Amino acid sequence: MDFDINIIVKYWPMIFKGFTMTLFICAIALPIGLILSTGVCAIRMSQNRVLKSLSITFIEVLRNTPFLIQIFLVFYVLPFYGIRMKPVFAGICCLSIYASAYFAEIIRGAILSVPKNQNEAAQALGLPKKQIMQKVIFPQMMGYLIPPMTNMGITIIKESSVLSIITVAELTYYSQFVIGKAFAPVEIFSLVGLIYWVITALFAFGMKKIEKRYDFISRIGGTIDSIPATR
Repeated sequence: MDFDINIIVKYWPMIFKGFTMTLFICAIALPIGLILSTGVCAIRMSQNRVLKSLSITFIEVLRNTPFLIQIFLVFYVLPFYGIRMKPVFAGICCLSIYASAYFAEIIRGAILSVPKNQNEAAQALGLPKKQIMQKVIFPQMMGYLIPPMTNMGITIIKESSVLSIITVAELTYYSQFVIGKAFAPVEIFSLVGLIYWVITALFAFGMKKIEKRYDFISRIGGTIDSIPATR
């Protein structure tokens, strides 16, 4: 079977529409998921047993059930209870919430990876909690945070393809539509696979740059030795 490049040329405008929608969804869902995850992580690490239990339940349910099932329940089951959302909005909400559960545990793990003596020394110097987090914990935790955050971000980008089942006109949705018209699965899936690879590779490259930046910051000022005493 010959690879027909003309199929790609002919249907590229349609594939490009799906590509831009995928970028749009991920560009919104990832930051929202990160913002939500900070709150979930704070609750997860709080001393309130009720809130802590709720956050643990939230995290475990989302992490231990397939995203396909979650999006299906939100889009197809909630309307029976009077809750209807447009496909794109439902997709962004589900993807953001799904990401937040994973990001919350990644943030918690990064915080706990910072040596305890750093926090204890900062408290002994009389530093307020906010300053401890900003100048002691945060710079050091980034080295533990960014690599797993990068991996999870790539997973979320790929999971966005599942949104095609609720008719979100993203990359996978358009690829299936084109295949139905052109009967050229090899050409279209090869192109779509390449596009997803480019998106994730660029995302990983950007995160690597951020990782190097924070690695430099942690070397020059990310320990308690660099923080002046307040007493």
